[in-house]
Amino acid sequence: MLRVESAEQLLTEPAPRRYLHVLILTALQDGASRLELRYSLDGIVPYYRVHERDWELAPPPDEVVEQLKDTVRQVSRLVSPERPDTTVLVGPPEARYEPLQAGWLTYELGGRWLDLRVYIDPREPFGLIQFDFEGAAEFSSAAQAILKEYAVSVAKLQDSDPAPETLP
Repeated sequence: MLRVESAEQLLTEPAPRRYLHVLILTALQDGASRLELRYSLDGIVPYYRVHERDWELAPPPDEVVEQLKDTVRQVSRLVSPERPDTTVLVGPPEARYEPLQAGWLTYELGGRWLDLRVYIDPREPFGLIQFDFEGAAEFSSAAQAILKEYAVSVAKLQDSDPAPETLP
């Protein structure tokens, strides 16, 4: 479960979790029906779908890329298909088999809950993490208010600190 109450709370979250919040809030604000984090050789490329069109978003910082899949697993309820143990015979020496995972992520915004369907295709380097939204329009104004408050807080932080941490 992910919960957002204020911009101050977002600023205290670890970077991968904060980035995930910002992506979900942006998707909710714009009424997206889907959010995808597509893995490529260059890292993660986030997209969201609004009115049947995919829009590319800003990629995460490198330190977030490494932890994002594990962060999604921590905050979601996921299941995997039952498969026998698998040995990877082809690929790089460190290759491992990860099963597909599906489930949901409960997101609390303004005291209201929204369940997002989550799907993780762990194939590297070309897998994806997908979130499907239903009823996102109801959360648009609350998401917009939190994002506005967050932007103001980040701007104040950057004005007061000559070398701030990179925030998504």
